[in-house]
Amino acid sequence: MYGEVWNNYKKGFKFLLPFILVKVLFESTSLNLEFDKYDFFGKGGNLLKNLSVSKQIIINEAIPILFYIFIGSLFYSFSMVVIKALVNKKDINYKENFKESLGFYLRYLGLNIIISAISIGLIVLGFWGILIPFMVILLILFNVLLIPCDAYLIYYNTSVGEALKKGTALGKKHFGELLLLGITVSIILAIIGGVMALANISPKINPIGSVLMNFASASIGGYLYMFTMTICKKEEKVEEKIIEC
Repeated sequence: MYGEVWNNYKKGFKFLLPFILVKVLFESTSLNLEFDKYDFFGKGGNLLKNLSVSKQIIINEAIPILFYIFIGSLFYSFSMVVIKALVNKKDINYKENFKESLGFYLRYLGLNIIISAISIGLIVLGFWGILIPFMVILLILFNVLLIPCDAYLIYYNTSVGEALKKGTALGKKHFGELLLLGITVSIILAIIGGVMALANISPKINPIGSVLMNFASASIGGYLYMFTMTICKKEEKVEEKIIEC
């Protein structure tokens, strides 16, 4: 299925490019959530220190976080509607696609708040140093299982609860494919980062390097979203066959 999605992604790339460029602009500006500058775990897993870090993040990053949650949900629901149209080989009309995405906004926002809350809860486990390995494993499993939820909500126009339930079921069904894709994405980004390091281009201090890395990450992310949407489409065909039987 990777090849099938890749061919569709190449054909529809020009329609996804505006979203990729907006995402690059967002991540290359002061609105980027630079969590890596905070010491989440601290030396020795000091709980009081980590709680202080959490407070610091809330204070310093309040506006970017709120922007990401509320405006980001609108942006991603819009982009997912476009991806759905591409997967179903329909004509792209940004105006109509945007109007359609508005109908998903509150549900998409609610879904992302729930998923983000669960992610934060797992990260909190890392406040205790001994639990860091378990937190990392749970985050990986959690991310793989819930990757299809956003796409499921958009593709089937469902409630938040059904998107979580059915999307997780899809994540479980395609766990191996999604995990392999995630590993491949990580390797590709690591290779790109390595090449940039050899060229003495540091994304942290070089604006061009930052833009290039963000563009690569956003482009690969577009493929991942199309992959999950394709999974939803194939599941629709499976359900139709079951009903016919």
